[in-house]
Amino acid sequence: MASRVVFVDNLLMEHKASGDFVYLQPHLGLISLIAVVRQNNYEGVLYDPKIDVSRGRLALDGSLYKEIAGRILAHKPDVVGFTSLGCNFICTLKVANYIREMRPNLPILLGGPHATILDREILSRFRQFDVIVRNEAELTILPLLNALSSGKFGTIDGISYRRGGEVISNPGEPLIADLDSLPWPAFESYPMTELELKFLRIEAGRGCPFKCSFCSTASFFGRKYRLKSPQRICAEMDHLRTTYGVSHFSLTHDLFTVNRTKVIEFCDHIRGKGFTWTCSARMDCVDEELLSSMKSAGCRSLYYGVETGSKRMQKVISKNLDLALFHPTLEWTNNLGMAATASFITGFPSEEQRDQDDTLDLLGSCFFRDQDLVTAQLHLLTPEPGTALSQAFQGSLGYDGHVTDFNFPTLEVDDASTMKSEPQIFLNHHFYPTLIPRSQHIFVTLMYLELYSLGFGVLRHLLGLYNNRLSQLTRSMWKWAEGARADWRGDGAGFLEQFMKEQWGREHYLTSVVIYTVTGNRLRRTQQHTARREPNPHKERDGCHQDARYCMSPKTALLREVHDCPQIIELLRSSTTLDASKMQALFVRRGDYILSLDPDKDAITNFALEEGFADICDFISLPRSGAELRSFLRASHLDYKTCIAFLRQLIQLSLVQQGSTDREESQARRTLTTSKKQARPHDCARS
Repeated sequence: MASRVVFVDNLLMEHKASGDFVYLQPHLGLISLIAVVRQNNYEGVLYDPKIDVSRGRLALDGSLYKEIAGRILAHKPDVVGFTSLGCNFICTLKVANYIREMRPNLPILLGGPHATILDREILSRFRQFDVIVRNEAELTILPLLNALSSGKFGTIDGISYRRGGEVISNPGEPLIADLDSLPWPAFESYPMTELELKFLRIEAGRGCPFKCSFCSTASFFGRKYRLKSPQRICAEMDHLRTTYGVSHFSLTHDLFTVNRTKVIEFCDHIRGKGFTWTCSARMDCVDEELLSSMKSAGCRSLYYGVETGSKRMQKVISKNLDLALFHPTLEWTNNLGMAATASFITGFPSEEQRDQDDTLDLLGSCFFRDQDLVTAQLHLLTPEPGTALSQAFQGSLGYDGHVTDFNFPTLEVDDASTMKSEPQIFLNHHFYPTLIPRSQHIFVTLMYLELYSLGFGVLRHLLGLYNNRLSQLTRSMWKWAEGARADWRGDGAGFLEQFMKEQWGREHYLTSVVIYTVTGNRLRRTQQHTARREPNPHKERDGCHQDARYCMSPKTALLREVHDCPQIIELLRSSTTLDASKMQALFVRRGDYILSLDPDKDAITNFALEEGFADICDFISLPRSGAELRSFLRASHLDYKTCIAFLRQLIQLSLVQQGSTDREESQARRTLTTSKKQARPHDCARS
């Protein structure tokens, strides 16, 4: 009989303009299963590849899948159990295949929403999986583990497997009616203390009674809405606070507030216990009174899935949300001091230009609110199996390899061909035919990330140039992109920067602010990328090798002839309108600056340069030897000793990297570090 079961979490990447990252949280479904098997004399182990990625132990390249397989097998499993979503199923598939090659007789199980809906298709096409566990697995996992040695699965409800050359799907859709009957999730199977998590997701319930045409949640959890009792949820919170010191929680349930009575009961039970929490809700399933009760019980933010700002599309996609509730709901939420996330989608098959415009304009209205209290998201529609849309368009899917924030990049050479050849299984990597060109949908969602990174204060003033309508700004950008044939796919930030220069000129203060923000985000992306590789800072930086002694730090960037962006951004944050006469000097004055990133604090420091000193920084943006540097400084119109003092200041501030081995360069370094003449106060002034 199998004794050790290794459960493998999804590898999910979050995509934002400032770079890719992972959220580290224990998978609630898997730690629930681990608790079940541990109560019945099995050893349950959780492996989360996101942890190894975050620590730089796994590289996001062609070695990833095989490396993950090796790390799973290092746990010496008797059984491996995968969960997977459609967005990263290629990763799960490839890892399972490597495990099959290394341990041909090791039982490999698969569960989760994607496998539940596509069980027969997956087993028919891919031999690396032995059994698929459908729906909620807590009632299924033990009978299945007990039957693995015999291979007699006929009496186990809700599983799919092969018998000979035939795929068998046993009847039944296992769903847990009483969620309180489940054992406490095995949070201890995750490195909680080591990761020092500031909040935890805990399961509040399952099931969704709605039937949105694009969503597959109900296909997995069923339409029967279920909540854990207030006593059970609170007991889990108590335990986690006592054990790990965590008192802030995210209640995991797609629609926590559907049953108003149960939510009130929960609030009454938890109020005064010192917990804070977040949840998801529909805007038509909350009201001011309920929100007030939630706030007094510790609720700090809500996630609202709005999906579309078009009344017509609300009906088409069967969301049927009354958009008249949008602004009042945000007002109620924010006035109570709670934050709100409003999430939208574009890319629906029957979405017309006016529908997309309505969505963008409703989304853009969020920028006129407090950025500390409102988050506004825009996603490109991802096809999901088991939905009304996937059934209607299953014969007309397209594939172009575009990676959205909801699917996984291609890493091995055959990833794309594998996904393209199996559209039904890799539905999430395909797209529906649309009335609006696919390229426009991609453009709108990619550029939204770049625009959003500017911050609400800047966006308010930028939208002011376009009648306060995000749709007008976006359409103007799209029109310019088509005319200029600019590279918006490969470098969205660079495109935004060039658009502002061409449309509004280098002299416009908002052009400078865009350049400043885009540059800061580039620094963050660069540092996130190099942090994974753990480079030697003296070995390489854009060709800065050990035999080259002086170059600007990779954590810096030089901006020339821009406005004083930090001051302007602060002004824009605090006001929707500005007195141009009072701000004239600020909006006219331009200069040269060094931007420096502190990766630990994710903070940018701004250094103002006096006239002429930017030429020195520009010169050493590439690696320069001591001889080259001295020759350049002597040819400069600036005082040589002042330049040496300036460079010494840059080195002290870690804005310039320095190193030497030969005699000549050692002399140059001594010249820089022993000069007694100090830089003038504003040669490199911090702001």
